[in-house]
Amino acid sequence: MAKADKTIKEPKKPEDYKYVKRSFVVGKKEDGSQERIIVRGKTAKEAEAKLAEAKRLHARGLQAGELTVREWSERWQRSYKTTVSDAQKNHYDAKLKLDILPFIGDKRIKDITKADLQALLNGYAGGKKGTVEKIKHTLCLLFGDAVYEGIIERDPSARLDLPLVEVDARRPLTPIERDTLIKVAKGHKHGLYALLILYTGLRRGECLALTVGDIDLDRKRISVTKAIKMKGNTPTLAGTKTAEMKKAKTQRITRGEEVGHRIVPIPDLVMDRLKAKLTDKAPQELVFSKGNGTYVTQIVVQNWWRSIKRNCHIAAGAKLYRNAVQVDTSPIGDEISAHYLRHTYATDLLAAGVDDFIRSAFMGHSSVNVTGGYTKLSEEAIDRALELMNNYYSKMDGTGPENTDKVSTENTTENTEG
Repeated sequence: MAKADKTIKEPKKPEDYKYVKRSFVVGKKEDGSQERIIVRGKTAKEAEAKLAEAKRLHARGLQAGELTVREWSERWQRSYKTTVSDAQKNHYDAKLKLDILPFIGDKRIKDITKADLQALLNGYAGGKKGTVEKIKHTLCLLFGDAVYEGIIERDPSARLDLPLVEVDARRPLTPIERDTLIKVAKGHKHGLYALLILYTGLRRGECLALTVGDIDLDRKRISVTKAIKMKGNTPTLAGTKTAEMKKAKTQRITRGEEVGHRIVPIPDLVMDRLKAKLTDKAPQELVFSKGNGTYVTQIVVQNWWRSIKRNCHIAAGAKLYRNAVQVDTSPIGDEISAHYLRHTYATDLLAAGVDDFIRSAFMGHSSVNVTGGYTKLSEEAIDRALELMNNYYSKMDGTGPENTDKVSTENTTENTEG
């Protein structure tokens, strides 16, 4: 007796094992079979939400591919960027509104080609490398997630090329830049702001958020637990950069304390100036503030740095024309920002012989937390590192007490509170 032929079932596609699938009927095909719109989600809840969104679009006479880039970007931010830090949300929002949507926002997403996106990037040729890379990264996420959603079949952002751009050249200060800054800062009203970043490696926002209670002068320690974030000209108190990154990735707190907190030692070179600054101040008072004791705004801190840098140019011998510094006559790089001081601090730690792990901890790099949970440094480890740093600074030319008059500090006390 002949055996009946067995029906061979078509194997399931790999994605059917990974995702929950939902669909609804929208009509009939020419052959009479049902035409469906299919969505997938990693969970049943996600699949149901996507199904509801697909039905909403269908009711408006739109299919997913009919979405404009602007419409998809709004949905993308709501769906995919809910767990990132506020700083990251602002970053994506800025790149979309300023750099992407003005060029392709009103086009249907299914009509966007690689040539469109490459032309968009090429429009930033000659710009800052970091800026162009961020635009490319946003494009890749935006269109990559559209492929995952099934809105488009192919990713036009794949294999985009960066145009010729200006390399962001943040670097340590040169010896003359460093020497001049130190001498100018010693006579400048806001010089302690620059010196503290140079000798402790704090980020600008961390420095501006410091209160008197964060500083232990007896133990020569700074407790870094918070930072000022600027939105336009408005300062807002937030967690440190490391803490924000960790929260966005893990959504948890380890060992009973906030991730991203760290202890930074204070070298002897800045102790006297710091003690004078904190005299007769209450623990809750800000170390750096406006005249009324409130947080420094973006414009005010920019004026501080602009004044310090101008006086560095003058002290180093730059020529003036109608009271404007001729920067091409100065040995001081006009591109220098406060963040260059942090790079200098990192270089100093390396030169002083501080080991990699402790350097990362002092800098507040998130890499020290890769094993899960921020590892506290022992008091002995901090003291050993501080001793190495003090020894290193005492041997450097131009930083000891015997060299304080090597560079002129004339006109370095401008009042630029803003």
